[in-house]
Amino acid sequence: MGVPMAINVRDILRSEAFDVLRESGAGIHLFTPAADVEEFEREFGGPRVWIHGLRTPRSTLFRWADAGVLRLHVALLSLRCDTARIMVDRKLRRSRGARWLRALLRSCGRRGQDLLLDVLRRITLWTAPELYGDLFAQHRPDLVVGTRVLTMSGPGTRSSARYLDRHLLLSARRHDVRTMVLVSSWDNLTTSGFFPVDVDRITVWNDEMKRQAVEIHGLPPGRVEVTGAPQHDIYARNEGFNRRDDFLRALGMDPARPVIVYTTGTEGTIPREPEVVGRVEAALRRRLGDAFQLLIRVHQLDRMERYDALGRRPGVFFDHAGRPPLGGYHDRDFDRAALEHLADTLRYADVVLNAASSISIDAAAVGTPVVVVDFDAEDGVPYHRSVSRFYDFTHQQPIVRSGGVARARTPDEAADATVRYLEDPTLDREGRRRLVAEQCHILDGGAGRRVGQAVLRELAASAAIRGGGPGGRRRRGF
Repeated sequence: MGVPMAINVRDILRSEAFDVLRESGAGIHLFTPAADVEEFEREFGGPRVWIHGLRTPRSTLFRWADAGVLRLHVALLSLRCDTARIMVDRKLRRSRGARWLRALLRSCGRRGQDLLLDVLRRITLWTAPELYGDLFAQHRPDLVVGTRVLTMSGPGTRSSARYLDRHLLLSARRHDVRTMVLVSSWDNLTTSGFFPVDVDRITVWNDEMKRQAVEIHGLPPGRVEVTGAPQHDIYARNEGFNRRDDFLRALGMDPARPVIVYTTGTEGTIPREPEVVGRVEAALRRRLGDAFQLLIRVHQLDRMERYDALGRRPGVFFDHAGRPPLGGYHDRDFDRAALEHLADTLRYADVVLNAASSISIDAAAVGTPVVVVDFDAEDGVPYHRSVSRFYDFTHQQPIVRSGGVARARTPDEAADATVRYLEDPTLDREGRRRLVAEQCHILDGGAGRRVGQAVLRELAASAAIRGGGPGGRRRRGF
């Protein structure tokens, strides 16, 4: 199993999924950028668990070929979902060659496009260096599980390290080992290209993601298992983990005053997001005076120092998601305490604001009203760089349609919606329940367990096909 990002550690290794796998007695090999970190070994190592480092491809040929393959992935995806269509729209308007390519791909029809995807997978497999051949020969695994294999980031990009478990699946394909992907986020199937190999099984959060896997990626329905998201299990609890007064005082806040939380996104996703937050704070100040507190929760892939200017405003407080990264992880770490802290932050907030973030689901899961920001750091930003375009993305459309969030197109609208929720927190309650039902599948605290059980079923199927031992033939080709 590859766990290239700390959020995958949170979602799988620190959920019941890993407990289920360990209790089964299966031998587990974890591939992580924290392989040399004693704390990681202490927490996740043990009997029948081995920890290895993730390896990085160095091939110039692969870097060149993969960049071309991923560009074609974007073009193909743009024919199948709104997200990629929006991503390529400006390129299409500016480039005759891009328009020609897209028209050619469209003329191929679905069958021709699927054949092209198979060719692209073969190119990736042929050009990618074999990073794990020695370990496959030594351990002869029955199943390889990826958690972050979908990407549009080539091997030379800044974010490529987040998707290195792709190479575990490529090695699995070379050695005729079955593969499984635990799709880690609600947007992965519509924003991150195609699978690097023809995977045998995937798990997804909800029925909408299953539909995307079938309609966009062409997976047979029987290969897609709906489990819910393990990271949402913590919200099944009906009370806070800490007393509200104690929790807020630990952040330096006054429990007697309303608490408004703004959760930021990944750095670079929302252009000039600190200025967007500044516009929100100023509008709230005009509407509420000093009768509120704003807690800015900075994303684990965002930097606190970007928001320094806001720290000089009265009634503004900060909280950085997670704790410092472990080993070679690029994102901040989430242990159990950090998860409980997030749950309490959302539960004790009177209103949660964000710009096109999955935090809308988390806040709705604990019943807190949500305002989604649909404006930019300044007026007149072109659509292709605007916050508005995100709400047209495929994965965001159900959030907007649910009726569970208030969409604010100006700072004053954000302040007005916040005030309405402060006055009546029951507003849009049914919409929030609908949002949770659609996105979380079943909010019963059992998603992690279901993921672990799905892996064990696929492991059993693999063992049966391989005759209880290594070297068996796959039932199907590419």
